[in-house]
Amino acid sequence: VFLILQLVAVLTVVSLSLLGSFFIVFANLIEFRSSGVLQTSDLIITCLALSNGLIEVGQVPWFLVYILNLCNNTGEDFYKATDFLNTFFNKASSWFMAWLCLFYCVKIIKVNWRTFLKLKRRISSVVKVLIVVTLVGCLVVVLPIIFYIQLQSNTTSISAQCKNYYITENNIHVYGAFLSFFTSFLPLAIMLASSMMIVTFLCKHSRKMSKNTKAVSRSHGDGPAAVAKTITSLTVLYVVCTGTVFALNSLVVLEDNVLVFIALSCSVYSAGCSMILIVKTVKLKERCREVCCRGNR
Repeated sequence: VFLILQLVAVLTVVSLSLLGSFFIVFANLIEFRSSGVLQTSDLIITCLALSNGLIEVGQVPWFLVYILNLCNNTGEDFYKATDFLNTFFNKASSWFMAWLCLFYCVKIIKVNWRTFLKLKRRISSVVKVLIVVTLVGCLVVVLPIIFYIQLQSNTTSISAQCKNYYITENNIHVYGAFLSFFTSFLPLAIMLASSMMIVTFLCKHSRKMSKNTKAVSRSHGDGPAAVAKTITSLTVLYVVCTGTVFALNSLVVLEDNVLVFIALSCSVYSAGCSMILIVKTVKLKERCREVCCRGNR
């Protein structure tokens, strides 16, 4: 019964994540095809959604092999491939989220700092460079993970062989700390700093508006306020899901079904991220309504 519940939960969350992520990707590609231009924010969102979708593409076979103990049929190379790809796209997704927060922070906040003004003028070019650097950096940082994967040959239990495939050496903890710092905590720091700066700026801006100008300025403040809500929601989701992963890593030894819950929390993050972006982004919401209306006809 527990196995069936696991499979149902996994398939439900993964299906939502795949549907939402690739909807965002295709919606933005259609926008690019029709207009010939993809805005910088849409470019980052597309990279974010594509990374989340590709995570789930790798998660599906991993879940099946891991839960059903099929590793003897696939070998350790399967785990090396899926864990590398899933970790790579997961860490790239974290950085894309950070760059999205930073982009909106630069676009919304108004300060007279010379460096900040230069960044604001060149933000589109900077974002493209950051995307390339993110992909190359994550590739380099995540690649060593394959050297810590090895199926146990000194056990007769198929379950233990399929579920405890990481080598428990001392340096794996050093590598894990290094990976977590550069691909989880640093992006989180950028997300939190950007979110706080946006919220602080909007609060100060709203206090400066007099009662007579509130009605006039409200339409101009809706956009930044909506962006602030979106960024805050995404940051909270990231904190909750990442915190869950670190809690499971630190409180429980990685055995039996713990890795399933860790992978499932990553899928929840991907699904929640796509849902928030669709609901909070005007163009994506309108595109979703068009698809739903066509489906009801």
